[in-house]
Formats: sequence, structure tokens, C-alpha cells
Amino acid sequence: AALTFFSVHVGPFQVASSLVRKFERFPSATLRALGQTAVGLSISDIENGISDKDLEASIPALGEVRGWNAEQSSAIINKLLSSGYQIANGQSLAKLGSLVAGLNSSTLRSLSPEVVLEAIKLPEFVQ
Repeated sequence: AALTFFSVHVGPFQVASSLVRKFERFPSATLRALGQTAVGLSISDIENGISDKDLEASIPALGEVRGWNAEQSSAIINKLLSSGYQIANGQSLAKLGSLVAGLNSSTLRSLSPEVVLEAIKLPEFVQ
């Protein structure tokens, strides 16, 4: 009898989601250790599983993650800003990295041109 093998394509996002589901809480050390796998965080994980303090401490690492969808980046940015994070200078904007996609238009409009110019001169922002 012939054996039939079924090939199931599992994309990187499904793998990341499966790995992230093993956690209930996400302290900053865990978020940093997840690296690119953090892209598997659900909106519920972001809103309920990460403290404000841990989120802010993890921003440099989360800003290096590629592939956030619009809902994820918006949820992270909204939580960050509601916890008191200030985009006061180019450094604090550049630190957001890939998460800048989550900034809404009114927040972007409120940034001074100097902050934006300072940020775009920083190598970490250009990436």
C-alpha cells in the first residue's frame, strides 16, 4: 500500500503564535528574549499580559521586531502612550523602531518638526 504524506505549510506567524501562547504574563526579560517571535503576541496579550512598566522597558527590543500588523503596533503604542510615555525628542521617537507604524495621525501631527528631523538623522530610525 502506498503511503501518502500530507504537507502542511506552517508560516512564521503561526509558529510565533504557538510559542507565545505558552506564556500568560510577559515581563520585560521575556519580551526581550522572544525577539522576532514577539510578533505572535495577540492584542489580548499586549493589553492584559504586559504591565506598563515592562512594556516601556521592552520598547527597544519590540521596536526591532519586523512584521507587526496594524492592530498590534497600534495596541502597543496606545498602551505605551496611555501609560505616560512621552515622545519628547528624536531619541524617544527613534526608540519605537518598527512600532512607529502604530502612531495615529493626530499623534504624528502633534510631534514638532524638530523631533521628527532629529529622529530621521538617527541610524536606528532609518532602519
